[in-house]
Amino acid sequence: MKMINTINDRIEEIRVEVMALVENQKISLTDKNALMQPLVEEKKVMEHTLVYLEKIKNTNYQGLCGGG
Repeated sequence: MKMINTINDRIEEIRVEVMALVENQKISLTDKNALMQPLVEEKKVMEHTLVYLEKIKNTNYQGLCGGG
């Protein structure tokens, strides 16, 4: 699934962005927290979405014809 790759790529981008903020000594801790909060929330959503997409990908759906 292409979406799984897209989500994995974004999670990696978020990780890089967060690490850049952590390493930046010019930004105060309060500002770092404020800048990181939306990234952390986005990462949580991406990770939850990824779990469900993986479940969908790994499920063998079979239709029942004739009232089975």
